[in-house]
Amino acid sequence: MKTKLTLLFILISHFIFAQLTISGIVKNEKGEPISGANITLSPGNSDETLTYFITKSDGKYLLKIDNSLHETYEIRVRAMNYAFVSELINESSSNFDFTLHEKAIELKEVKLKESPIRKKGDTIAYDVTNFKDIQDRSIADVIKKMPGIEIESSGRILYQGEPINKYYIEGMDLLGGKYALANENLSADAVSKVQILENHQPIKILDSLVYSPKAALNIKLKNKITYSGKAEVGLGVSPFIYQANVTPMLFTKQQQMLGSYQSNNRGKDVSQQLSTLSLEDLLNDNEKFSSSSWLNIASIETPNFASERWLDNNVNLGTWNHLFKLKKELDLRLNISYLNDYQKRFGETTTQYFLPTGNIFLNERKRNYLQSENLDIKATLLRNSSKNYLENILEFKGDWNSSRGDLFRNDQFIQQSLSKPNREISNQFKIIKSIGKQLITFRSILAFKDYTENLSISPGLFESLINQGNTYENAFQNIRFKRFVSNNYAEFTKGLKSFTLESKIGVKYINHTLKSDLMADNQPKESPFINDTRWATLDPYVENKFSYRKNNFSTSFGLPFQWYYLENTSLNTKNSYQRFYVEPKVNLSVDFSNFWKFSTNHSFSNDLGNLTRLHEGYILYKYNSIQQNNGQFNEVKKWNSSIRFEYKNPIKARFANFGYNYTWNENNLLYSYKYNSDASTVLEVLNKKNHQQTHSFNTKISQYFSKIKTTITLSSAYNFSFFDQQINNELVKVNNTSIVSNFKASLRVLSWSTLEYDYNIMNYKNKLSGNSSRSLTNQIHQVVVHFFPAKQHYIKLNFDFYVNDDRKLNPNTTFGDLMYRYSLVKRKIDFELSAYNLFNEKYFSQNSFSSNYESRFVYQLRPTQLMVTTRFNF
Repeated sequence: MKTKLTLLFILISHFIFAQLTISGIVKNEKGEPISGANITLSPGNSDETLTYFITKSDGKYLLKIDNSLHETYEIRVRAMNYAFVSELINESSSNFDFTLHEKAIELKEVKLKESPIRKKGDTIAYDVTNFKDIQDRSIADVIKKMPGIEIESSGRILYQGEPINKYYIEGMDLLGGKYALANENLSADAVSKVQILENHQPIKILDSLVYSPKAALNIKLKNKITYSGKAEVGLGVSPFIYQANVTPMLFTKQQQMLGSYQSNNRGKDVSQQLSTLSLEDLLNDNEKFSSSSWLNIASIETPNFASERWLDNNVNLGTWNHLFKLKKELDLRLNISYLNDYQKRFGETTTQYFLPTGNIFLNERKRNYLQSENLDIKATLLRNSSKNYLENILEFKGDWNSSRGDLFRNDQFIQQSLSKPNREISNQFKIIKSIGKQLITFRSILAFKDYTENLSISPGLFESLINQGNTYENAFQNIRFKRFVSNNYAEFTKGLKSFTLESKIGVKYINHTLKSDLMADNQPKESPFINDTRWATLDPYVENKFSYRKNNFSTSFGLPFQWYYLENTSLNTKNSYQRFYVEPKVNLSVDFSNFWKFSTNHSFSNDLGNLTRLHEGYILYKYNSIQQNNGQFNEVKKWNSSIRFEYKNPIKARFANFGYNYTWNENNLLYSYKYNSDASTVLEVLNKKNHQQTHSFNTKISQYFSKIKTTITLSSAYNFSFFDQQINNELVKVNNTSIVSNFKASLRVLSWSTLEYDYNIMNYKNKLSGNSSRSLTNQIHQVVVHFFPAKQHYIKLNFDFYVNDDRKLNPNTTFGDLMYRYSLVKRKIDFELSAYNLFNEKYFSQNSFSSNYESRFVYQLRPTQLMVTTRFNF
């Protein structure tokens, strides 16, 4: 028993004496206690913290550990504005006071860096400085590197794969949809942010009632008053080439102005800057103005690579755009543009037609001389407030276009000339006012078109059809066309909590007049080569639309009713038709989270086809194509369904979208193509139902890595369709398949160099019933390397590599360009020396498919050229 008690006493004594307790006080040189001092205890041979204490107002501290396992310990004392102190102690130490000496502590500079992409509500803001590189000059150069946004070759901007519906500069729509003009000329240095306005409703009074799934883009400038733009002039040789661009811009709270004069003969197609690109403005233009056209010369197809490589042009563009704020939320906008463009296109086309009766080959060597002259004047008065909306657009368009073509067709020489003078004027009026608790909209469109086409061909073809089998020297086809459109409707909009009811009633009237005649050797041809046709359509319509939106869910259901009365008068024959259509449509969208969105759309519609093709007499559309449509309406029933997933994470700068679309068409007319042995074509129509189905899949993912300032984009689209055609009196089934994939990367890892890489692969397959399938694959590699050897020096190397399937007929082609730039940074002046087509490629060839033929195009390219350019950015 004594032994056990002895052992227990020894263990308790060891445990008690193994404890280490240290206490004391921390004070300053004046003897005043210091609060907030941090005291830590560590082993004498390690930085491990065993325990710690923070002093209070009395400056006292107490450190205690249960097991003293080390011979020595270190006490460390830290306090703000005092020098660090430490002392070594042993196990026997129990009390220790510290006196700290004052010392100013220099803190390291902390720089706050703004996130490259920020989201607030429905607005996503991209910080321009995070995406801008030294070589970038226009805001378009920067936008194309922003994830989730892309710029097509036409200049159109897409967000998450969908076109934007508005382009604003400081919240103002200066250009009415022709935003490429600003995008390509506005200095990137003048812009602070690029904003994406999701679910943007352009009409403020409808903002809380009518949901919009589309996005708009807004440019935020650095200064409240911004004077920007550029002026450049360039001269070069082989042959003599030039370019000039003077584009001043002014942006204030009370007015915005953009004027531009651009001219060049080096192949740059500046006319694209005058194209309407935003969705809403494009739809309005299509309703007001007619794109009707019949006659053409045998032209060279536009290739799918940069116009600077092949286009021989001489273009002059002038435009003036001015927006005035007359009063608060009342704007007057004036847009005037003039384009004069002369182009020469030289090339060759070899076409193989796949026919049930045997294949036909056609070789055409073409020289085209094209003259375009266009004038557009538009005045817009707009009041857009949360209480009322008023818009009136008066516009005039004039075209004086002509073309001439020299054609060697299977060693036969054919001359062609074509003129197309055109005048159009329109007025669009729209007003929205609130009456009680509902909104009333009234909209009216009036448009008139006067258009003429004259085509001369020498010698003429279709001898057996046109000239009783006799050869003749000249065929002359004349068309005179007039069109009047009136569309007026009233709409009632009422909101009830989360529901919105829109009810529209209106009437649309269209009157077409077409007169045409054909002459052979100055002798007029009688029926069936004469058309004197009038089409008039009266279309009363009613549409009720129900919408529901709450939190992250929205849906709408529309039920339009349309009654068509059609009257067709052709020569001495008069026919009338009546049709009643119901065209339901359903939309639904759900935001599953802050990142994911799902939407689906379904619609059924009816279409009467192109009424301008409704002629009973023959029209010589082209030197080797003549058509007669027997005056029958092409009624088309259409079903369309789509589903779409969107993912966006601005914090991680990641954007993605996935979609599927299905289209089903039923046509009452089947087009019958009759090919002669010389590949000339007679097109007629048959009253026979036929169907077409199309399936489309698409996906796109883009990611921005802020640490290495790199954007990577992956996209792919898969489409397949099948339909019927009548070829040389035999019915054939056509199957078309296409796969287009793209990888794009903008790498900015090194401070002295950046790299851009763009890879496209396109695969097309075509199959006619009874024939084996045909396949075609083309690849494009585009590499741009930027070097910055010194502060004011910049070198750009550009390589485009085109890879074709059939390398014997279409050899691979490599293009190279080199540019050196010296910049006076403070004065914002650039001096550039550029060399284009370094390898002096003279021709480019590529194949393409259509439903029943394959064509090989050969383009004559611009030679190696040198140019010196001076540019002033302001």
